[in-house]
Amino acid sequence: MAGTAAKRVSQPKQQEFSKRLISDIRALLWVVTVGGLLLAAYCIRVGYMGALPWLSAMVGLPWTAHGTVCAFYLNMAKSDHREGGITFEAAKAERFGSGSENSPSI
Repeated sequence: MAGTAAKRVSQPKQQEFSKRLISDIRALLWVVTVGGLLLAAYCIRVGYMGALPWLSAMVGLPWTAHGTVCAFYLNMAKSDHREGGITFEAAKAERFGSGSENSPSI
């Protein structure tokens, strides 16, 4: 079909793996936290008198894992944005976006 421009369907840009991992962990973290609180409330309501350290571990350990993942993600972001990092070198190759109208030229 000569002369006919092909329509391009723009697909939404997929999140990077690390950003998707953080958001997935956050959602799972809140499910576990709310579930743990509801389970603790149920145990109190029915008069369960046994030991409940497993409930605190069920809620506390995922928060610890989330903190660790976020710390490593921030370290990765810092390394990418300093001189010699992936993002810095890409911006340097593009002359730091000197053609952008939103930022002053360097």
